[in-house]
Amino acid sequence: MKCLLLICDGMADRPVKTLRGRTPLEAADTRNLDLLAKSGILGIVDTIAPGIRPGSDTAHLAILGYDPVVSYTGRGPFEAAGVGLDVTAGEIAFRCNFATVDENGLVVDRRAGRISEGTQELAEAVNGIKIPGAHFRFRASTGHRGALVMSGKGLSHNISESDPHEEGVKPHVVEPLDGSEEARRTADMLNRFILECGKVLAGHPVNVRRIQEGLRLANTLLLRGVGVAPSLAPFSEKYGFRAGCIATVALVRGVGRFCGLEVIGADAEMSIPGLVSMAIDATSKYDFVLLNIKAADDASHDGDAEKKIAIIEEIDRAVAGLLDFTVENYLAILSDHTTSISRRDHTGDPVPILIAGPEVRTDDTAVFSERAAAKGGLGRIRGQDIMNILVDLMNRSEKFGA
Repeated sequence: MKCLLLICDGMADRPVKTLRGRTPLEAADTRNLDLLAKSGILGIVDTIAPGIRPGSDTAHLAILGYDPVVSYTGRGPFEAAGVGLDVTAGEIAFRCNFATVDENGLVVDRRAGRISEGTQELAEAVNGIKIPGAHFRFRASTGHRGALVMSGKGLSHNISESDPHEEGVKPHVVEPLDGSEEARRTADMLNRFILECGKVLAGHPVNVRRIQEGLRLANTLLLRGVGVAPSLAPFSEKYGFRAGCIATVALVRGVGRFCGLEVIGADAEMSIPGLVSMAIDATSKYDFVLLNIKAADDASHDGDAEKKIAIIEEIDRAVAGLLDFTVENYLAILSDHTTSISRRDHTGDPVPILIAGPEVRTDDTAVFSERAAAKGGLGRIRGQDIMNILVDLMNRSEKFGA
């Protein structure tokens, strides 16, 4: 008996005016999700707590049964782990963007024209930078994204970030956030590193080509999400499962790695049906498989309701292959957070969850949507409750009390 946890990243939404007050999930044709709803039990989930806007990292931690309030130490370590950079005690890690600054030092494009080629060569140049007292390891991820790990004696993560999160202004100078000498030294070394990044990137052959092609330069790095390696109990010890993780985004792969899930290679361009098929195949090897599908979240951040509906319908067609899976195994489907089309960002609204499988105590719901799920038999639960429910359904839980 196996379990597949399908996280449709950012799929939940608020009512959209252009959809006549419906959410994209309500407006989409979800005949297969509705069949699963009819054969399962529904509810709504506050992945962190009511009204708290979750990040994807904290939401995934909670869904996997970890308390993010206690265990979360910043996004950087997860991004680094997701691209294959180990983060050990004493090191600090950052999420990075290649970005474009003009001759006055103002950020004109936080994503360097959505650069998609040449980032590995740029990463090699960045990794050649030497700063006394520190060692830097940088790795490019997808597009403009990357991760940075800083090593050295007496480092502090109590520092600010350089990313201004807007264009038309200069990157922030990294500042110490406390009065310690460690924070002052760390901030100083990072500022020198960022300055050197600008020098080595400005004349790099990749950027020379981009100038010739009329493209934005990738001539600086913006740093944010500073953090240290979290201390997390291995998933296998918590639940007794051999678990796998499939995700096309580094952040989720990194959460999986730190929790002890085995990351299964998934190409960033893999189709939604391909990802679902890979997850089904993985259940032959693993007791528990987490599959993250990112596309709906991207559509929400772009404010594109029609694209989000199309993605939800593609997910629905793909999950048709899971109807037979639930005859002998368990399937849970939910969103990690609500991502609002109108706000183009995460919100604190609860998300719908569906659980189907043997002996699931079904309810009267027959539609998978935000409002329908609120009437389901699971009621309103926390993200940290999900694994307890799944472990109990799989008859792997321990009795509490005599």
